[in-house]
Amino acid sequence: MSRPRKPYGPNPPGRLPATMIKVLAAELSDQGRLARGKRYWADHAVIDIVIGHGAVTAEIQGSRPKPYVVTIEANPGVGVPGKRELWIRCTCPDDSGVGNEACKHAVAALFALSDEVATEPELLERWRGGSRSARPTAAAPAPAPPALPSNVVPIRRDRPVVEPDPEPRDDSIDEIARLLVAPGGAGAPEFPDASVIEHRSMRDRTIADVLNDALDHLQIRWD
Repeated sequence: MSRPRKPYGPNPPGRLPATMIKVLAAELSDQGRLARGKRYWADHAVIDIVIGHGAVTAEIQGSRPKPYVVTIEANPGVGVPGKRELWIRCTCPDDSGVGNEACKHAVAALFALSDEVATEPELLERWRGGSRSARPTAAAPAPAPPALPSNVVPIRRDRPVVEPDPEPRDDSIDEIARLLVAPGGAGAPEFPDASVIEHRSMRDRTIADVLNDALDHLQIRWD
């Protein structure tokens, strides 16, 4: 890693491509992330930057003790790459992990890259002269199932499923159901209103007490 440099003089040798890189940073982010990223860059929060063949790696000191790491990969080519030719990753929570949209740390890294290119234009050729790592496009295919032993016969899933024979139906059930059906025009029976039956008290007090006690302990089992 190396500390980022600031261009010297009003007209550095790589002024034009450096300006185009800053414009590219604005295209890759919204206004809020762009403003915060420029503030990081102006406050010297980009503490290290390395421009390699195909990728730029920078460390940005954020709010946590450990710096965030930004990687900006570019397709091989000439000049400043376009938005669709980049692949940006950052270790911060604001980054989705992959893509060509820049978080505030990536914006700060791009502005630091702009200073490097302004000072040494040949670095742009180094960045565009390498090969970018493979982009994750789809989930890896599931591994093939392990081979079965020779004495195991696999089950073929293309065979038709044979349903078991239904249980034989008892015709007597239908006959009983037919006999229990109410005849036509039949309705619910009418029950007389319940009335309280008054019984005269027994003259023999002892017998009366025995009967009352028996009624208190009477239990009717319907089963």
